[in-house]
Amino acid sequence: SGGDTQTTEPAGEVKTYNIGVSIYQFNDNFMTLYRNELESYFKELETDTVKYNVNIQDGKNDMAEQTNQIQNFITQGVDLIICNPVQTSSADTLIDLAVDADIPMVLINREPLGVDADGNTVDESYPGIVDNPTVCYVGADARQSGTYQGEIVAALNSNGDMSGDGKVSYVMIIGDPENPDAQYRTEFSIKALTDAGVEVEELTAQIGNWDTNQGQQIAQNALNQFGDQIDVIFCNNDGMALGAAAAIEQAGRKVGENILL
Repeated sequence: SGGDTQTTEPAGEVKTYNIGVSIYQFNDNFMTLYRNELESYFKELETDTVKYNVNIQDGKNDMAEQTNQIQNFITQGVDLIICNPVQTSSADTLIDLAVDADIPMVLINREPLGVDADGNTVDESYPGIVDNPTVCYVGADARQSGTYQGEIVAALNSNGDMSGDGKVSYVMIIGDPENPDAQYRTEFSIKALTDAGVEVEELTAQIGNWDTNQGQQIAQNALNQFGDQIDVIFCNNDGMALGAAAAIEQAGRKVGENILL
């Protein structure tokens, strides 16, 4: 006895937050980048006393599968649900599940749109997002990005008329017709041209499902069919555009010289 005594402070209690993430499908280049970054960011947020347990599920492009995942997250009592909806038209079901369970939900990349009494899409967010403070959407404005696409073409000396026949003849490679971003980029890219007084001609519009290989095949088929008629190939995302670029190169065309992408 008689020696100095040392006391140690109790270690801070570690709080772990459980995050349930459902991605519409893992087989999507952009969403692969997205979920890897999401996982990485939660790691960066961790401290000695705060940890994140992130459970990322593949919706397999199946609404029933995704609904089941959201229900499982609720049963597990997660602290937060992050959802990239398979079908934006059915997102209200997922929102209602989360709201009823009092679990905050962040919707990403695919914005649910409001629907009127006749089932027609109206140009505003699904009311469930607006009405519920525990639900929000994170994403870009596809009307803006579509407009940028058209404005870039319209700003060229030729207004995009690479063949010099007085009109812009284009091929449109669409991401996913279910996704409002694809709809808006398709519509507003051409609207920007027509608003600038440019005459346009749609040669073909095909669905590429955001996929590089499909983008390449669609562009290749179009180049085989329409050849030098094509002034511009519009793509709703960069993955399909990379595929189209490969097809253009294989066809002996050069982006910026005799075709635009």
